[in-house]
Amino acid sequence: MLIRFLLAVGWLIAVPLAWAAAIWLIVARNVGTISDFWAPIRLLTAAAFLAAPALTFLPLERVTRVPFLSIEAIAGWSTTLFVWTFVDPSRLRSPLAILILLLPLLVAVSTLFTVLSAALEHRWATRSGKEIDPLRARRRGYVLGLFVVGCLLLHSLEALTLINAGMLGVIALLAEVMAMTWFAPVRETGARHGGATGHRRRWNEYRRGPFGPR
Repeated sequence: MLIRFLLAVGWLIAVPLAWAAAIWLIVARNVGTISDFWAPIRLLTAAAFLAAPALTFLPLERVTRVPFLSIEAIAGWSTTLFVWTFVDPSRLRSPLAILILLLPLLVAVSTLFTVLSAALEHRWATRSGKEIDPLRARRRGYVLGLFVVGCLLLHSLEALTLINAGMLGVIALLAEVMAMTWFAPVRETGARHGGATGHRRRWNEYRRGPFGPR
């Protein structure tokens, strides 16, 4: 118990320090202006970009039980930080360049919403006595991430208005409803008779889904 407490305290200290070091290198040292790829401070910055999300999300993956959450977070956050620090904004004018910038940002933002969704999922499952579904938390995390990144894309195109943001929110909500309807975990109903499956139907949580053998 004491070891877990010390590990938790150490994690709470290490995570802010890692992110503070990354931000300090970007802002105070202005490392983005250094063109030499093998410069020591630039290599240190790359290490900080990898260490900060790793320290943050490796324990969170174990707690939330979301598969590959740490890999997604490390890839998304380190790539986003690298692009925003070292890539000249004047080169991000073409749609392809903007897409390359937004894809890692989508992954990075979605990992945050995935953790939040997993926490709410765990609380809801604890109260209702139902099984936790980590994949559902990831799905909702990406839906929310798509909404946020979509708003950022509209803002970059100078097309962000309340109406457009509302329409984007409706699209995200419809996508979540469709996913909940068709891709939710299925359960089987019906009795087994003499080793046979009997007459069973497979339903998801919304009473829709493919039929099983009859």
